[in-house]
Amino acid sequence: MNELPDIRISISKPDLFEAFKMQLKKDFDNCGVSSDFMEKMIPEFDFILNLLSEEIVRIIKNTNDKLTELLYRIDISELQIKKLSKLNPDEAFHQIVAELMIERELQKVVIKQFYKSNE
Repeated sequence: MNELPDIRISISKPDLFEAFKMQLKKDFDNCGVSSDFMEKMIPEFDFILNLLSEEIVRIIKNTNDKLTELLYRIDISELQIKKLSKLNPDEAFHQIVAELMIERELQKVVIKQFYKSNE
């Protein structure tokens, strides 16, 4: 997988981690997907990646429509998935999607915090 030093560091910062969890929970809840797994989440990138990967596998097994809805809600395109899949052909689909989710949710949080502090 691509090295993501900024994400790995950012996700461990308490304020960003809590905001990340809230954003992720909001998006999961708005799509009608259980966010109970987040209770176990700790501010460590690999742990979050694995936890989210497992949840994506569960979603796919239960209903693929919810994953499509969730990806749309989080703002992850099919093109992004294909691009990262080509760069990392040995990685499983659910891990690629989990990484993109983490990246996009952190982007949302950082952007919100930036504009909030500039008001």
